[in-house]
Amino acid sequence: MQDQKLQNNFFKAVKEDLENLNDKFLNEISPASRSLKTILENIFQQSGKRLRPTLSFLFAKLIQTNNIDQKKLALVAETAELIHTASLVHDDIIDNSLVRRGQPTTNSQWDTAITVISGDFLFSRAAVNLSLIGINEITGIFARVLENLCDGEIWQAERKYNTDIDYEYYLNKTFKKTASLFEAACKASAIVAQGSEEQIHTAANFGRNFGMAFQIIDDILDFTQNETELGKPSMADVKEGTITLPLLIALEKLEKSDPELCTHTRSLIKSDITQEELQEIKKTLEETNAIQEAFNYSNKFINDAKESLEAFSNTEIKNCLLELLEYSLVRKF
Repeated sequence: MQDQKLQNNFFKAVKEDLENLNDKFLNEISPASRSLKTILENIFQQSGKRLRPTLSFLFAKLIQTNNIDQKKLALVAETAELIHTASLVHDDIIDNSLVRRGQPTTNSQWDTAITVISGDFLFSRAAVNLSLIGINEITGIFARVLENLCDGEIWQAERKYNTDIDYEYYLNKTFKKTASLFEAACKASAIVAQGSEEQIHTAANFGRNFGMAFQIIDDILDFTQNETELGKPSMADVKEGTITLPLLIALEKLEKSDPELCTHTRSLIKSDITQEELQEIKKTLEETNAIQEAFNYSNKFINDAKESLEAFSNTEIKNCLLELLEYSLVRKF
């Protein structure tokens, strides 16, 4: 109930903006290819909560200048969602994921070539949007996001099933793959809203910290939720050889307290891991209190994001952003 209450508050503040965005996705992005059009309609209809556009719209409203170009703001929000959606399409191909949010993924319904091209098309539309916005700084911001996404994905691929990663690697990868886009969505909207240098910096800081916390919680949910709650198979990260924060914490603690069990746990993380071995890892996380410690870690980023908002006076929009932070912690998927 609390989760739903929070959603109603912060989404309601940008309800019209999001409805216009959804309408554009479903009715105005119309490639000549009938197959591609069908695929895109399917992708947009199954898309998630539009958190990145929500952040863009909320931050522009928070700054509240009289010089906001609403068309450019809408393009910033759309660009953030297009890049996010395209990255998910490509991620599902890389991970061979057949289900996302409880629905069949694009690559489970169409062949790989068409699926890759559909993701490429979304990236291309994002590039068209940036040309329409016509602000070099914003073009640079999103260009760096694309660079970060590719860099982060390669980092992850290079370190599959590698249990020797450290916190620095995990945090850098998390920024590149997730937080950099949240940061861009907030910062670019602050630029369009013609915020002060301090306000633009604050927007970027908020988005970055929100994104870091959001991904850490996502990594936690992979261990704590079942397939129905997640909308995809649970413990998928471990199956794919991706070492996330809860497991990283557990291994570090075991290295000090029980080296033999640490070595054994590391040996379980392999491409042919069984369901019994997955449950063994989950039990180890519970016994080492790694889940709670990972949650505490995410809370540090949430607190940093909250502190960045102290520069703004108390308004309904500021409260929406604070509730959005709380939502990132209590959400179930």
